[in-house]
Amino acid sequence: MTENTTSTGTDSPLATEAVVRKLEDAVAVDRPRRDLRLTDSISQDIRLDSLALLEVLTRIEEEFGIDLIDAPDTYSATTVQDLVTLIQTRAAAVDTQPAAGSS
Repeated sequence: MTENTTSTGTDSPLATEAVVRKLEDAVAVDRPRRDLRLTDSISQDIRLDSLALLEVLTRIEEEFGIDLIDAPDTYSATTVQDLVTLIQTRAAAVDTQPAAGSS
């Protein structure tokens, strides 16, 4: 990643740079690896069509234990920053939910 960003903590798995690295890994599975910028357009710069985006989202869901594919706000994301924010928000919400079966 080539630009300065803020994060939720440098060692946190939800830090902006950590999330971008996970996105880079997910995008690079079937394509050449590239450094993503927060301002990159998902469709124009990264060139993810709808099927490729679903594959990336599936990998990210597995990595962070979150639900993105069925969330309507996922498809309004147009930049890497939009996806990072969405991932951070969803993952933070999962972290704050009580464990199933606890009272």
